[in-house]
Amino acid sequence: MARRRPRKPSSSPVPAGSNADSIAGRTAGRETSGESDVGRAGGIQAGGSDTGGNEVGGSEVGGSEVGGSDPADVNGQTRGFPPPWLVGCISLALVFHLGALFLSYSAIIEPSSTHTRLLNKLTPYLRATHFSADGRPFYLAHATADEQPHRLQVATGLSSSDSNPVVIDLETQWTTVQPGGIPGLAAADRYRRWMLLVATLAQSDRPSLAAALLMPLVAADESIDAVRIVRLPTELTTAEDDAAPPVYLARVVREGDQVRLVSIQSKRLTTFPRENAPRPSSDEAQR
Repeated sequence: MARRRPRKPSSSPVPAGSNADSIAGRTAGRETSGESDVGRAGGIQAGGSDTGGNEVGGSEVGGSEVGGSDPADVNGQTRGFPPPWLVGCISLALVFHLGALFLSYSAIIEPSSTHTRLLNKLTPYLRATHFSADGRPFYLAHATADEQPHRLQVATGLSSSDSNPVVIDLETQWTTVQPGGIPGLAAADRYRRWMLLVATLAQSDRPSLAAALLMPLVAADESIDAVRIVRLPTELTTAEDDAAPPVYLARVVREGDQVRLVSIQSKRLTTFPRENAPRPSSDEAQR
């Protein structure tokens, strides 16, 4: 294997400084290219850091959004709605209104002179808002017939014919139609107002209007032969009130597709003599 012979250094003269300059230039060029590469890589990394910076900036924006719940102006004072002065005005108005209500309804029981003077000054406001008691006693109940619970009762299975209509007596079995839903809510309240209106119309000698209100229920159930509305006893009623006859009593008459309610009036005292009543003899009359 042939060996290469080392080259001999040229003996030609080299200008002073040219070789050093060229070596320095090549070295600087490599350093510059390396710096450029590093700069490109750093730019990529910097770009990632920029992206992260954007994310961090987003977090800063998010921080400003979170801070929007309690923003502060330049002077460091918090801003919000409603302003403090409006909250104070509303609080004072509520205190004034509740105090006026207390003075109005507490004046029912022997008001003092100071109480009376304050009430006279608040009278325009109380009457304008319809909260003026005017010293009248306030009752939760008046023990009237309208305050009693009203119930609708129906009778079924009664024998009837064209010649012999439905007979209603003390042995008739009645089924109570209870109100739906929880007492005090909308369904029970509608039932109460419905029965109260029917009872009011029946007592006002308007049985046709009372029958019109009950007709949809009667027409929907063919087994109903008679209806009535009764008042339930309460703690404020007397034995005489509990023994009162039904407010409304009617029998159902069906003729083909037509349905009618025939009102049955309760027996009333009269001054006319009864035809079937036994009359006393002349001897008993003289006694």
